[in-house]
Amino acid sequence: MSVVYPRLSRSDIASEISRLERTLGSGGVAQAFPDGGHHPGAIFPSVGVPVPVARLRELHAMTFDAVHALDVRRRADRDRLFDVTVGNVLASWFEEDGRSQAAHPDIWPYITLVVLPDLAVQRFGPDAVGKLPHDRFAAGRRNVFQRLYLRSWILGDLLSDPELPLFEDELVGLVDRNLSSDHRLARMVSEQIRNLDRTENRREPVRNAFKTLQFELRVTDVSSLNDDALRSLLSGMFQPST
Repeated sequence: MSVVYPRLSRSDIASEISRLERTLGSGGVAQAFPDGGHHPGAIFPSVGVPVPVARLRELHAMTFDAVHALDVRRRADRDRLFDVTVGNVLASWFEEDGRSQAAHPDIWPYITLVVLPDLAVQRFGPDAVGKLPHDRFAAGRRNVFQRLYLRSWILGDLLSDPELPLFEDELVGLVDRNLSSDHRLARMVSEQIRNLDRTENRREPVRNAFKTLQFELRVTDVSSLNDDALRSLLSGMFQPST
């Protein structure tokens, strides 16, 4: 029987975010497993074996070690490497524990607030008045760890490819919008970005290509196209003839 991951109710998510804000506001630090083990309100699916706390502690240790092995000082570089590194860890982790678990958006607040809160705060800390960005800790595509998992799973090694230094807005276009539902499409879009002229500013052509593609998806079932046809369609969007 497969292992299953816990979830939190909406009220418990809100309570945990508030607790974390109070802890940080009083000079404390975010700690993994603040209740000593599973959250008292952990909700497990009726079918499957609940994931042991020890297993989740392994996830924390692996992710923590990977992040703290990074040797960067510039904030922009640190955030980018954090995203790539954590995404790779999570993609590998759920390759073993089951993609079906990671597909449930409700597991991600649990991972964020119970298993990896210290790392979540490191990436998205409180603002000047002590408030955390709630959408980064709750369920949804903007969750700090779900978005990194999706990016790594969909794009894989392309995220670390020196020939494909994807900008944040390009990643949003690829993953945080509906392109992520078609992994073949997302990867082929990445290939098109990689093939753009490196001597020219590519932000505008990429932005325009995404707009064109979003419209095309409304009128064309791209899943019905073979690889060559899809690649040709995308080439015309990203590298239009002059």
